[in-house]
Amino acid sequence: MSTQVSPRGRAGGFLTKYWLFFFTILVFIVFSILQPRFLSVNNIMSMLSSTCILALTGMGETLIFCVGETDFAVGMELSLSAVFIARVLDNPGMSRMYFPVFILTLIVGAAFGAVNVFLHAKIKIPSFVATLGTSLIATGIGKYLTDGGSISSRRWPAVYTLIGQGYIAGVIPISVAVTLAITIAMWVYSEKTKNGKLFYAVGSSPVTCKYVGINVAAQKVKAFILCALLCAIAGIMQTSMLRSATPYMGSDTLNSSLTVLMLGATFIKPGVFNIPGTIVASVLLRIISFGLTMLGAPSFAFDLAQGGLLLFAISLVTLIHRKQSKSIG
Repeated sequence: MSTQVSPRGRAGGFLTKYWLFFFTILVFIVFSILQPRFLSVNNIMSMLSSTCILALTGMGETLIFCVGETDFAVGMELSLSAVFIARVLDNPGMSRMYFPVFILTLIVGAAFGAVNVFLHAKIKIPSFVATLGTSLIATGIGKYLTDGGSISSRRWPAVYTLIGQGYIAGVIPISVAVTLAITIAMWVYSEKTKNGKLFYAVGSSPVTCKYVGINVAAQKVKAFILCALLCAIAGIMQTSMLRSATPYMGSDTLNSSLTVLMLGATFIKPGVFNIPGTIVASVLLRIISFGLTMLGAPSFAFDLAQGGLLLFAISLVTLIHRKQSKSIG
């Protein structure tokens, strides 16, 4: 019996895997036609720089979903890290110790992730409940550190502002270069290493993993801490970009992170959460945001677009999983 796939079938499979990439290009072209200034180098670089924050938190959420859990605290993890580094660097004499402060901020982020996974793995609180609770605590700590307001750059070192506002060769934002390096590292970790592959194994069948001797809890610890670290980096970067920090700056991050996570699960490996898909979806969301803003669309237009994309992505991933279950059965 012949098992050859027809050219039409191959084309259909190709489009199924890469539709998100082509759709992103299409949306970019449409906005470029509707608003010629959309194609300017400054706008494209600003758009990519803005994408970095969402890409980092989206990758963190992707790792969490890979192990079959949920982190509803990504936005507040970002905010807490941003407020923490802003407050510490604002103290007299601390601006010269910016590198230790960076490391300390990452440690605070990792500790926050450790608390999340402790509540889930040891206390047995469902991850979405645990992270909802810790997100409220993070918000409270952020309000305490800022007196409910914001912290603006007064004593921050110049090297810190370079992270979010500096350029390489006067063209490429440093934030984009940093995010690209982190993206490659996360892709290699999740796709090419044993630990990364164990994430997917734990997420797909934790019971089976326990039977074959895989430490499920250890994989979840790694995922939650990595997620918190990525959110901490995003907080450091966003504070540098804005030259200020507030306890609310990550309030919209969760919805956007979930949107790019679900959209990304329709790319390359339909039905599987993956880093490349999350990155492409992050770019798409920022293209839509910038495009609508430049066209003078009302603020609710982006919310409608993001909500529609999220529902579409969830529906598509659900259908893919249903189809895969039927084929296995």
